[in-house]
Amino acid sequence: MNLSQIIFFILFSLLYRLVLKEKELEWFVLLISIVTIFWLQPISTIRTLDFWLPTFSISLGLISWILISKKEELNSRDNNKTIIFVFSFILLIGITRLVPFLSIYKYISAPKPIFTILFLTTFCFAIIGLKSFKNKKTFIWGIAGLLLIIFIILKNEFLSYKLSVFFRYINKQSLNLAFANEIVWVGFSYFAFRMMHALFESKKRGGVSISLKTYLSYLFYFPAFLAGPIDRIDHYQEEILSNKKLLIEDIFYAGERIAIGLFQKFILADSLAIISLNETLAVTINSKFWMWFVVIVYAFRIYLDFNGYSHLAIGISRILGIQLPENFNKPLLSPTLTIFWNKWHITLTQWFRAYYFNPATRYLRTNFKSLNSMFTMGLMQITTMVLIGLWHGITYNFIAWGVWNGIGLFLQNRITGFVKKKIGEGKPLWQISPVYRVVSTTITFLYISLGWVWFELSTLDASMQVFFILFGKK
Repeated sequence: MNLSQIIFFILFSLLYRLVLKEKELEWFVLLISIVTIFWLQPISTIRTLDFWLPTFSISLGLISWILISKKEELNSRDNNKTIIFVFSFILLIGITRLVPFLSIYKYISAPKPIFTILFLTTFCFAIIGLKSFKNKKTFIWGIAGLLLIIFIILKNEFLSYKLSVFFRYINKQSLNLAFANEIVWVGFSYFAFRMMHALFESKKRGGVSISLKTYLSYLFYFPAFLAGPIDRIDHYQEEILSNKKLLIEDIFYAGERIAIGLFQKFILADSLAIISLNETLAVTINSKFWMWFVVIVYAFRIYLDFNGYSHLAIGISRILGIQLPENFNKPLLSPTLTIFWNKWHITLTQWFRAYYFNPATRYLRTNFKSLNSMFTMGLMQITTMVLIGLWHGITYNFIAWGVWNGIGLFLQNRITGFVKKKIGEGKPLWQISPVYRVVSTTITFLYISLGWVWFELSTLDASMQVFFILFGKK
């Protein structure tokens, strides 16, 4: 989000609290969230794709809601009103090309209205059919699998390029102009994780009791749409339906968080971007000192960037009276890697812990009892971090970043266990002395900083070049 979009969200959130009634919050959040999906989707060089991608996002939301909802929720009057509202909004966007003076084509390249009407009609019949379908568990895994396939295609350059070629072909556009990152599905990573969370929880509980408008606003919640946090569905539902605190209390809290977020993101992080590690500096710096300098500055920059956005999301949300979960908790002061990853992008690491690390670890320990427990733990730590790396992009560098952090976690746990037994009398050294804490925190920070080299650069060769300079091997 840019500064003007953030100001828009702040002003409209304030407008709601000052003018509208509390009971209208769900409708307000749904409206602004759907507007956000279309607004933040950049105009695509592939004709009408910037209309269809947000439309498909909403369609996936509708389908997943039918799959997770309990039977009594499906045909309620309120939920049918929401379906009509959503369809009407998409249709309205679709027919704007017939009203040239609106100039909306500058932001959304809508298809011919007949295609929008045909899609909505077909989708309406699909919803009716899906509602009457009894065995929905297969569909739950199907939607989760579809999200995973889409994710892999978007994050892999070769597959993304092939999809770009395909869309250009059916649009009768030049195939020679296709390129790997041409397809940008804004917000997909975050709403897909929220959707999979809802699908998995529904399978575990035998259904979730949630209205359609609450569910869609949860998936596409505009303060957290681009950068999280990834809230839990039950917590979000509780927050949006709860009685709100005093307006003045929420405004003061929100103002503080927004001010911190703006300062961290647009002043500190954007300023540090000039002097932090990037592709250009990686190949132009030959000095060990300056390479260490840009690597360490990058560690501060990426923290301030992510944490700044989290402050903004939490602050804007609090204007509405909705408390989002914290996503960062002073991770750079962590004395160990384990503590660091419990304080960095907290909701993302909790997601992977809940839906991969814990169940996969239980499975291995239950079905492969002969496996050494140390091997199992190391395997799970490395594969979990590799998956988190692949979530950012399917490249060798993100795999290397995951392996780097997974091995670091494994070694740190082993060393901590040894020290607690042999030296620390049941405590890690950093809990015994402030000096040890400073040393441990410094080592952790430097290890994490070196890991960001894999994260920022696009190739293994470029990353190794940086490491050679850092450790004087060039």
